[in-house]
Amino acid sequence: MSSGDPGAPRRRDAGRPRGASVVAAILTAVRAELAETGFEGLSVDRVARRAEVNKTSVYRRWPTKEALVAAAMDGLRTDFADSPDTGSLRGDLHALVTPIAELLSQAEGTALARAAISSGAASDIAALAAHRLSEQTTQVLTLVERARARGEWREDADPRQVIFTLVGALLHRVLLEHDDPTGPWLDSLIDLVHRGVAPS
Repeated sequence: MSSGDPGAPRRRDAGRPRGASVVAAILTAVRAELAETGFEGLSVDRVARRAEVNKTSVYRRWPTKEALVAAAMDGLRTDFADSPDTGSLRGDLHALVTPIAELLSQAEGTALARAAISSGAASDIAALAAHRLSEQTTQVLTLVERARARGEWREDADPRQVIFTLVGALLHRVLLEHDDPTGPWLDSLIDLVHRGVAPS
């Protein structure tokens, strides 16, 4: 009986995602589950059911829950690759921080941030979060060099404190205040930091 015969028995895995789509389905399911249950409540069983894959498809790629969440976090890359060059320090800071704020404003982004700082999160997640912060710090250093050349940067201002202040304020806004980190609030944060590093 041919596979196109409507009377042919349906394969048990018919309709399930395959190949690269398996990875996408699993990571999408992880983010959705994190948004609903948080890191501590995350279950591989529930992830597999939501992604419509076997549990073995999950464990074969990510043997631990921490590795699975780290992969989901890494899959949510936003436009951080290059240091923006808008022609002004304030514009550069706004362009750099806005994608982070927009990510954190989403339930999935908030859940991933919680997972990154959770006491139950192991080194895979913490290492990835540290790597992301290092990338952003490097970008700020590039922005600072351009700002110095334009005379927009106070020489005794610490570039690393800029990214720590911005990211720390964003996390506080989202995780403790449970409020929107975008819009006018973000504008005022960037204005505050910009005034703090500008020459007198």
